[in-house]
Amino acid sequence: MKFSASVVISLLACGAVPAVADMKTVGATKDATVVYNLIQCGNTPCALINHGMEPTLSASQQNGEAVRILLGFTLPAGISSSDSIASCQLQMQRPVQGPSEQYGLTASQALGSWDQATVNGLTSLPTGKVLGSVQATGNERPNAIDVTDACKDAMNGSSDGSFSLWVDTSGPTVMFPSMKTGAASMLRVFTN
Repeated sequence: MKFSASVVISLLACGAVPAVADMKTVGATKDATVVYNLIQCGNTPCALINHGMEPTLSASQQNGEAVRILLGFTLPAGISSSDSIASCQLQMQRPVQGPSEQYGLTASQALGSWDQATVNGLTSLPTGKVLGSVQATGNERPNAIDVTDACKDAMNGSSDGSFSLWVDTSGPTVMFPSMKTGAASMLRVFTN
């Protein structure tokens, strides 16, 4: 027993075993469903309707319609530079409704600022580089999506560490709880 403990200490001392990163978790500071289509909802184009104050977030790609989730985060306090960020992961909650077949979830950087109470398909366009994807099935909680580049960019480009992400799906509608339910999408930040 003494031998194995001294071996571990020696390995740590010479750097053969990486140091364990510190993890901080924060919830989304704002979230919304944003619709992109040419369909009318009564007298108003559906793309002009705000869905930022609803209890669910929806994503789908079907029938010529794109519905995307827009999430806003602020990095946790105590992160001094982008170099101190080892990795960042977006963790969605368990879906409240998901397709029975397998589907993909993709996270992309969202550019520009937005207001949860007014965002719609004309005020916020789905631009920004793709960060990562995962496969999920039905109502199972999806694995975390790597969004490290967005966290590092936020440290370099935002005075308060705030940034936004788009979440897309590859198929039928999947719905997640919004922050209004107390079950916000989460950001896990691992630091060196």
